[in-house]
Amino acid sequence: MINSTAHVDPTAQVDEGVEIGGGTRVWGLTQVRRGARIGEGCNIGSRVTVDIDVVIGDHCKVQNEALIYRG
Repeated sequence: MINSTAHVDPTAQVDEGVEIGGGTRVWGLTQVRRGARIGEGCNIGSRVTVDIDVVIGDHCKVQNEALIYRG
């Protein structure tokens, strides 16, 4: 579920079953895979990959082109 106050760039690929908290911004060409949870007030840069079931807490910043894998 994507919170109504979150912004997801139209070029980002967000799978079903993803949770994105309020006030979070997901920038262009980012991929967020199923089961991932991103907290409130985060800034996820462009070309980031957030893998299956990864959890990112509240108020985190992930720089452009970062790869965050599960496990």
